[in-house]
Amino acid sequence: MNDPKERLIFPLDFQELKEALFWVERLSPYVGLFKIGLELFTKEGPRAIEEVKKRSTAGIFLDLKLNDIPNTIAGAVRSACSLGVSFLTVHILSGRKALESAVKSAEGGLKILGVTILTSLDKADLLELGFNGELLFNLEDLVFKFALLAKTTGCDGLVTSPREVKILKESFPQLITIVPGIRLESSPKDDQQRTATPYEAIRRGADYLVVGRPIREAKDPEKALESILKDIQRALQD
Repeated sequence: MNDPKERLIFPLDFQELKEALFWVERLSPYVGLFKIGLELFTKEGPRAIEEVKKRSTAGIFLDLKLNDIPNTIAGAVRSACSLGVSFLTVHILSGRKALESAVKSAEGGLKILGVTILTSLDKADLLELGFNGELLFNLEDLVFKFALLAKTTGCDGLVTSPREVKILKESFPQLITIVPGIRLESSPKDDQQRTATPYEAIRRGADYLVVGRPIREAKDPEKALESILKDIQRALQD
């Protein structure tokens, strides 16, 4: 993927389909995939995917972060296969059997991505959730354990923060790495704890970048996109 556009994912994090489609039509020349997550899919369901496909040739990343018993996840994956999406996310925390069920049920080129640790969580959050304090001494160790499980169960890739992507790509080069938490150097701090610039993330081994707020909230979204694509290109060349 030498074309920077193919590495860029724009999240359609909107409740209203009309607003999502406005951005699809506006940004299609600049992005390789559109991400449809819980906010839009919960309200519009498969119709959201159908309408995006009518307006763009970009791929669809269905980011539902499935976390349930194996049979339920298998059924959800089979449903996703019928929608013609490129990627579907499953929480690695759902366990080995659920991940194996997801991989086994995927057909038609659908790729299963394991979600490691949400980029909104830091060590204090994980301690509160009951994770072992010694394990969290180095958060990369916990993420590595999750990634190893994703690999051994046959997942195609990982969704992981830019802070951990380097060690994961070095350890599991065959896994696709999709990285959220991308911010421009001028971006204000928000609810993402583990972030990086587009250049940093690509240099660390990210295959795809999910970039939303720095584009949506820019005074000139197209100009922001051009800057991001230049950053990606520079990282690929370096």
